[in-house]
Amino acid sequence: RLLPAGTLRAAPGLPAAIAAHCLLNLAFFGVDAFVPLALTSGRGQSASVAGLALTAATITWTSGAWVQAHLAARASRRLLVIGGLLLIVLGIAGVAATLLPAVPVLFAALGWAVAGLGIGLAFSTHSLVVLESAPAGQEGSSAAALQLANVLGFALGAGIGGVIVGSTSASGAVSLSGLLYQDLLMVGVALLAMLVARRLPERAAPGSSPAA
Repeated sequence: RLLPAGTLRAAPGLPAAIAAHCLLNLAFFGVDAFVPLALTSGRGQSASVAGLALTAATITWTSGAWVQAHLAARASRRLLVIGGLLLIVLGIAGVAATLLPAVPVLFAALGWAVAGLGIGLAFSTHSLVVLESAPAGQEGSSAAALQLANVLGFALGAGIGGVIVGSTSASGAVSLSGLLYQDLLMVGVALLAMLVARRLPERAAPGSSPAA
């Protein structure tokens, strides 16, 4: 009752946008929540180094949203989301590679900066699609559904990761294999989000007013 009809099967249009948004947040925050743990406990780095990766993603997220706002009037909604998800996959791969001792630690900051750019593109586009696709007079309920998908994706990402990392760790030591399993799982979630994003509208609906 809290989501548009057809959300669970990613029906084209508004339901697909809500479903894709949940998967987007699940994939991104399912890794973002564990980047500091991977760098501090996994690679023995300081909290400052871990914060560098998160800061880089924050800056590029803002940059991605700025780019999206300037492309919204002429770019394909679908391609912007899929492109953003592809960048997130590349970013997750960069973070996962940093779990190997031979890979420089700063590679995590570079990879997560790429992921930040990706979510900046996709996150803002989802919001735009929801506002454009919402039935007249139901913009508020559609925005609430989008926020619910946002929070649900974040909670599931952190929760699932906590279970995986916790169950593979022992004696207080963080398991690098657990972090790697989580990264691989989130890559799968991002790929699923790409499939769902194919059901987003290509362009703004006639008569809609982009809010980017």
